[in-house]
Amino acid sequence: MVLCLSAVAAFGQGPVLPATKIEHGPRLAANPDDPAWANCPAATDFKDAFSNKSVDDQTICKLAYSEEALYVLFVCRDSQPDKIVGREITPQATFNGEDTVTFSIDPYNTHSGSSISRFIVNAINTRTEFIAGGHSSKAEWRGIWQSTTKRFSGGYIVEMRIPWKILNYPNSAKPIDMDLNFDRYQARTKTASQWAYVTPTFKPDLLGHLKSVSPPAKDSRSRWQFLAYDAPQVEDGVFSNRVGLDGRLAVTNQQTALFSISPDFLNIEQQIAGVSFVHTERFLSDARPFFTEGGDYFNPVGQFEYGIPFYSQRIGMINFGSKFYGQISPTAKLGSLAVEQSDGSTATFSNYQINPGPTYSQSVYASTYQLGATHDDLVGTSFNKRWGNWTIHSSDAVDTTNQRTETAGNGSLAYSGAKLFSVVQGSWVDSSFNPVLAYVPWQDRHGIYTYTNYADTIPKGQFHDWNFFMYTPDFHTAEGVIQERGIQTGVQFTTRNDQSISINRNVTDYATGTDDFWDVAYGFNASNRFKQASIEYQFGNQNSMPSRYVDVKGSVRVFRSMDLGLEQSVLSFTPDARQTIGSIGWQIDSRRSLTGRFVDTNGYQNFFLSFQSAGWTGTEMYVILGDPNSVTFERRISLKFVWAF
Repeated sequence: MVLCLSAVAAFGQGPVLPATKIEHGPRLAANPDDPAWANCPAATDFKDAFSNKSVDDQTICKLAYSEEALYVLFVCRDSQPDKIVGREITPQATFNGEDTVTFSIDPYNTHSGSSISRFIVNAINTRTEFIAGGHSSKAEWRGIWQSTTKRFSGGYIVEMRIPWKILNYPNSAKPIDMDLNFDRYQARTKTASQWAYVTPTFKPDLLGHLKSVSPPAKDSRSRWQFLAYDAPQVEDGVFSNRVGLDGRLAVTNQQTALFSISPDFLNIEQQIAGVSFVHTERFLSDARPFFTEGGDYFNPVGQFEYGIPFYSQRIGMINFGSKFYGQISPTAKLGSLAVEQSDGSTATFSNYQINPGPTYSQSVYASTYQLGATHDDLVGTSFNKRWGNWTIHSSDAVDTTNQRTETAGNGSLAYSGAKLFSVVQGSWVDSSFNPVLAYVPWQDRHGIYTYTNYADTIPKGQFHDWNFFMYTPDFHTAEGVIQERGIQTGVQFTTRNDQSISINRNVTDYATGTDDFWDVAYGFNASNRFKQASIEYQFGNQNSMPSRYVDVKGSVRVFRSMDLGLEQSVLSFTPDARQTIGSIGWQIDSRRSLTGRFVDTNGYQNFFLSFQSAGWTGTEMYVILGDPNSVTFERRISLKFVWAF
């Protein structure tokens, strides 16, 4: 194979790759000798993402573009090609412990990381993407991109075709620059490598630059897109039928609006709450597409908040919802939503964020909730400012409920180096600060905490890497009563043969009692979910009472495409708790799948099965037996048809 001469040069803080425009794209055949690649400069000299040293098994990348698409080529050299790992066959899955390549691009050239889209392919051509601008898990709205892979005697090759129409990009009559990076993970050596070294803590101002790109001026996407669904069902012998409609408007190639009438939340499989003891409300992620669509635009800046200003789990079934999100200027973006719930309440949330540069960002956000005479309004702001490895963060919020006003906020100073991260934060939460749409685990909270994490690789021996953490909270109420004070610390090791070992210690006083316990865990095949097992054992006292907690889980792939999982959790406490979770996932082919889950929590049993013929850009069909989120089994069978137009 003959590869093009490298043309990477220094520009700013990151490397530069000149853009190459071609009339016709390469044939998607993972062939670096395709004539389309002949005049393309190469991105070379990949660095270890942890140490910034050149890796032994190098990667060569090229990029070209046409009026229709971007084209990306990875040539991944491997001195032991027989040990290249490719397992995952489910599109949109998370890759763990596999050989993968990632192409990242920010068409807005913000150097802030706020508009980056990532396209990931493993060695057996399974794709996952995270597209900035709020593209969801719906294939009709997410857009279609292609890839192909090929093995050769010295490694493997990946080629991608990414249509412009699935990306958000600025309108410009002149050529523009874009942020980009090429990443690779080699499973055999557990090595992540990068073309542009952005440090383990990801500093977006170190991203590479694609110079002088002229994207198509005409936005070729359909302005309006619709998804209609019909879901007839029989539950306990009673027939009913639900219908709904989603609409999506591409206002520009930078802004999106959508609405949803009677969205189907019943058939969305949500996260299960565990049975381990916690002192606050348990946080649960939300898988409902209405809320995941454009989700990044609704997250204010900052990582160390008093809570989460908008927690979508607070919203139940809705009759109608609408959203707007996107870039409203090169340095500003906006996310805004409004819903009417089935109980008659209304809720809104908006987040306006500016990113004038790679080291500064600020958000202003607001929410409202109204049900009858109950009215709740939240207004807040937050900002981050970074100098080198140091970052200051501040946030504050005011909540007004029926004429009662409460406040919360915090300020922090953090150091983020290649191996060491440490933060000290002071915060306060008034005694009745609890916005209806927010997740605020503590009220009447005043004090400070420190958190430190150190991680490093081990060049020789049985262990590959290790990390250490320490958390020291010191919080009290306004009257001086201890709320949380103590120390939590732990260490974790990962071996070269993919085993994980962790030991944690917790000695913390709370208003209701003292936690004084050890937690030890062991994992086998820690990064391979297709043949994996782990056990966690916690013993000591929680809330000043004897406590034992055991969690055993495992997963395995059988018949090449069927995944089975089982988890057993037992809490010996007051009261005792027990939970068993079994799951099945069968990817029949790229379009069809069968999933199911059985849950037994303290004697309450539920299971469901779901067959999907999905992923098409036309009609989709689902058959669901049971209710995926019920506490006990529901005698329910539902069909669901989805039409895109």
